[in-house]
Amino acid sequence: MVRYFLHIRDGEKLEKDAEGSEFASLDLAIEEARIAAREIMAERVRAGYEPDGHSFEITTGEGQIAATVPFRSALKPLA
Repeated sequence: MVRYFLHIRDGEKLEKDAEGSEFASLDLAIEEARIAAREIMAERVRAGYEPDGHSFEITTGEGQIAATVPFRSALKPLA
């Protein structure tokens, strides 16, 4: 298991995940970020806001960015 940190990026502002979470793979951390992004966007839409340019920056324990997951990538395209 590897500890990844799912920080939220909003332009220049970074909301840090101080604890992180353990995942068996980076792919599972990315999937968790997409699930969380959908939940955050749903809350914002219910409050009357549009989905915006937020993203998750997934980092390793050493602080290196392993992946960037834009919130919008969590949405399924219309068929």
